[in-house]
Amino acid sequence: MPFVVAPAALPVPQSHVRCAPGQTVSHPRPGDIILVRRFGWLQRFLPASAQLRACGKNNPAFSHWSHAALVVSWHGHLVEVRHDGVVLSAIENYRDLDYHYVRIELPDADRAEVARYAVSCLRRTHGRWSFALAALAKLGGARSRVAKRSRQECAALVVRALRRAGVTFEHGPADMSVADLARRFGVCP
Repeated sequence: MPFVVAPAALPVPQSHVRCAPGQTVSHPRPGDIILVRRFGWLQRFLPASAQLRACGKNNPAFSHWSHAALVVSWHGHLVEVRHDGVVLSAIENYRDLDYHYVRIELPDADRAEVARYAVSCLRRTHGRWSFALAALAKLGGARSRVAKRSRQECAALVVRALRRAGVTFEHGPADMSVADLARRFGVCP
């Protein structure tokens, strides 16, 4: 009997577009993601921890990104994790920042399922202490199970949503970083 790869295990074709400050993407689609480089003490720590964790096995350029958000509407609405929890925002809010828009090829039914899941996460909390503990565990090379499932981090939210459409990832949601997302989709700055 020939070897057959299940459809969910196949890579999802994608492309990405850089949006420089002052630019925005045209025709956003539910199920696509953005990768953002933010500036602040927490955002400076994220790439540093991702780069330290990635030494020797990943391209350090992937650690450029400090935040990920999921597109949930054709009008550019995003579901993202901020310091105060999971919120609905707009891609337009990132017009002044440098970001990459990752186009993920999915059927419309899967796009709807991804968006539905992400919207169901709105108002969940984001635990700063669970983030700090997870970051310390990742710096030490350990895979973290610190955060409760009801709490969200930006990469975990994106992974959980995209898994609903059969997109596969190397690690579980709680173990993924924004750098891991960038590596999975081949997005270098």
